[in-house]
Amino acid sequence: MRAARLFRLALDDLKRNRKHFLLASIGIVVGIAAFTFFLGLGGGVRKVVLGKIFPLDKIEVVPKSFDVDVSMLRVPLANEIIDDEKVAQLRAIPNVVAVYPKMKLTIPSMVWGGAKLFGNNLRAELIADGVEPELVAPDIDSSYRFADFEPGLAKWDDWKTLPIATACETDKQCRSEHDDDQLYCWGSDELASWRDKVEKAEKKGKAPPERPDVEALCRYYIPILVSENIVELYNGSVRRAHGFPKINPDSAMGFTFDLTFGASMVDSSARDRTVEAKGILVGVSDKAINLGMTMPVGYVRRLNVEFNEAADANKYHSAVIQVGSKDDVAAVALAVKELELDVTDTGAEQAALLITIFMMVFGFVSIVIVGIAAVNIMHVFFMLIYERQREIGIMRAVGASRRDIRRIILGEAAIVGAIAGLVGVLMAFGAGDIFDWISAAYIPDFPFKPKT
Repeated sequence: MRAARLFRLALDDLKRNRKHFLLASIGIVVGIAAFTFFLGLGGGVRKVVLGKIFPLDKIEVVPKSFDVDVSMLRVPLANEIIDDEKVAQLRAIPNVVAVYPKMKLTIPSMVWGGAKLFGNNLRAELIADGVEPELVAPDIDSSYRFADFEPGLAKWDDWKTLPIATACETDKQCRSEHDDDQLYCWGSDELASWRDKVEKAEKKGKAPPERPDVEALCRYYIPILVSENIVELYNGSVRRAHGFPKINPDSAMGFTFDLTFGASMVDSSARDRTVEAKGILVGVSDKAINLGMTMPVGYVRRLNVEFNEAADANKYHSAVIQVGSKDDVAAVALAVKELELDVTDTGAEQAALLITIFMMVFGFVSIVIVGIAAVNIMHVFFMLIYERQREIGIMRAVGASRRDIRRIILGEAAIVGAIAGLVGVLMAFGAGDIFDWISAAYIPDFPFKPKT
């Protein structure tokens, strides 16, 4: 008997006994819907937790810390740095693809700006570190570059000798002359303020103020990254406390602010001299410092050397190791500890275990539902075959073989399973859309809240 003929016979039998098959398929619909929904939910949780919060393909290495608590103080007894020799040893570990040292900014600094966004300029102490541009390359907005634009300079102010440091009056002039959107006219703000004062003095018939001793030159913004924690903290808590608007990170790219190195709100921490620059936001990255700003390591190295000592050029405070495979993380972590270094406890392994248990539990529940549905369908088919003994006998009498009868019955079962399974999958997608809508409309924002 041909397949097309068998398919038509199976459909005719399903139509005649549609009530029985409809009741039997309810279990399949519910089971497949639950299985698909929880599979999608588990995959989404894994993507957020192990992809954003605890990325497993990279581990951060820090020096071993030996501290002694003395009353309210904690006194370190170990040298909390990683030098070039340690970095070379880390690169030699099997299955390590790359090592990216990170350097903290060890001088007091301040950041201020935001009048266009918040209505007022905000001022805060700057906590910052520096990373190799290659580490964060995938996280940079396509319109900008994250690079050290002043490499090889011995002192901070030597940027004035660079080819791009041409005379200017406005930011637009620098960008058009050098065809680079990450340039600004350093000193133009002070000159613009002076021009306004001159204009006001002339209107009042007063003597104009003297021109400030400023040489306006084109200069690169320092490219800055922030972590997703900063964005979530601001959108979840800070903006509510101060009545600020909610920030869309994608639209905030290109936001600029002023940086003053050597200054501090704590008078005793401020240095005798300060240097100033401007920063520009070029990306949001999970490799950036959790609470602060991250810039190319070259800037941090020059600042630490200029304000501290030459030896600070090779003092790193941590290093990010990129592992070839997630399966090699345990072996690499063991090799790191043999070098008298520690792996930061991100909680990734515990999170992965909890997610696996979570998916196993709900997967087991879904499979049980499908299993019960299967038993129910077997019972329905058993009863149908029992009731169709005379019909089957007639079919055998007119020439149908046992194989033909078996194929008809299994075809009916396959059609029921396929249709009920498809309905279950569609129900799961519908349930997902409903939960997405409920989440967006009624659940408050929280750190790393998924969009779907």
